[in-house]
Amino acid sequence: MSFGFPASFSELIPLNNLSQSAFILSTITVCKKLNWILITVDEDKIIAVSKNKKNTWNETISIAFEEEGTAIITSSSNGNQFYDHGRNKKNTDAFLEHYFENLESITSLNSHQNTFHEQLKIEQNNTSEDKELLINSFYSFFSIFIPTKGYFITPILIYLNIFYFFIMAFSRVRFFSPEIQEIIDWGGNYGPITSEDEWWRLISSCFVHIGLLHLITNCVALAYVGLLLERYLKKWGFLITYVLCGIAASLFSLYWDKDNISLGASGAVFGMYGILLTAIIFNLLEKKINPKLIIILIFLTALNLYYSFTDNINLFTHICGFVTGLIFGLILYIFNKKKKMGLLFVSSSATIFIIFFYIQFKASQVYIYQIIEYETRMQEFADMEKLALEAYNFEYGHSIWATKEDALYMIKDRGIYYWNENISLLTELDKLYLPKKIHNRNEDLIKYCNLNINLYELFYKRVDENSNDYDEKIKQINAEILDIIKKIENENKKS
Repeated sequence: MSFGFPASFSELIPLNNLSQSAFILSTITVCKKLNWILITVDEDKIIAVSKNKKNTWNETISIAFEEEGTAIITSSSNGNQFYDHGRNKKNTDAFLEHYFENLESITSLNSHQNTFHEQLKIEQNNTSEDKELLINSFYSFFSIFIPTKGYFITPILIYLNIFYFFIMAFSRVRFFSPEIQEIIDWGGNYGPITSEDEWWRLISSCFVHIGLLHLITNCVALAYVGLLLERYLKKWGFLITYVLCGIAASLFSLYWDKDNISLGASGAVFGMYGILLTAIIFNLLEKKINPKLIIILIFLTALNLYYSFTDNINLFTHICGFVTGLIFGLILYIFNKKKKMGLLFVSSSATIFIIFFYIQFKASQVYIYQIIEYETRMQEFADMEKLALEAYNFEYGHSIWATKEDALYMIKDRGIYYWNENISLLTELDKLYLPKKIHNRNEDLIKYCNLNINLYELFYKRVDENSNDYDEKIKQINAEILDIIKKIENENKKS
């Protein structure tokens, strides 16, 4: 085995008095026997790529002249992994084994320069134009974390999920089963809070997990879908669709259950699975998927759904993410010949819809929570109304012992004062984001308070002047007050 970044292994090859041309031709023969794909063929070096039976990440093998009488073979991992499970050494050992086995036949090779150049030209014409073999499997669990061409953004996203989880753990969040408040504190998507201008929770919730098993399941599921899909979408296309699927899943799930908490990469991952499904159905991938891999994908999907039921994870996040992915996948299929335009259309239209639905969701949440605030504050209205009416009852409540000064005090400093306080309260509450019918009721209540102020002012004059000249006007205002009370009661019955 070997270590490094990327992992590689080198060995010297004795030429055993072979000419340079004979050695080059023999190297070509050995590479073909080992089923390696020739990438570069010239007079000084050979570069080939291994072709692994399981379509896992391969290695690049370089054979070049080191100094007179020797050459060097170097096998390097294409996955940039720092640990290769001994695969690079196996490549060099296999080459040397075939090289020494065929040493006698190699010495008889025609090394005439003209013949050599003709054969070299033939081999150069046959070298592969595709220098990067397609892969659809991992050679080990640790290869999930190794960025490489066609699988670059996926491991970075996995690292971000793991990093966020361990930052939470080091902050004393419970490792296997965090509490609900801890999840919310670390960016979980919760309707009442998300709607209060904390839109960033739509993104942060995609990196919050409810425990180690939930994290592992999501990361492995992401790795396999990224292995198949990132090459199709390219780096930035994969990243953009992943983020948009995650945000859309977080947002749309709130419409289904605004009081539940959504979290985890599941929404984004299920979105990518939706895109993958359309790519498989319409045969958009560059290579057929191994049936064993399909079984793995189905198992990971089922495992994610299982966690939805057992760990109180919002199931609608998975559903909404998957549906979003299907829509994205269909759009990309329509724009298949112009994939960049398709990705541009997906990103722009999805962004517009996400902003629109967030505004709508926020509006609906504001209605709910500001209505609650309104109803709570209206208890203050009722209390002050009761205090104001005490002055009315004092003047007309047969309080024989009450003096004129007491009556005037009660009317002005108790009655009129609290009616004015209620008008101030209603004016303040009317600034809340409320349904139109409540705003209309506020207008009626303010009118009701103003009528009572007019009524009490007449009472004040009646008592102060000890005159009955105001009785008709008092009756008229009382009638208006009764009418408006009936109107408010009827409106309340309708609602």
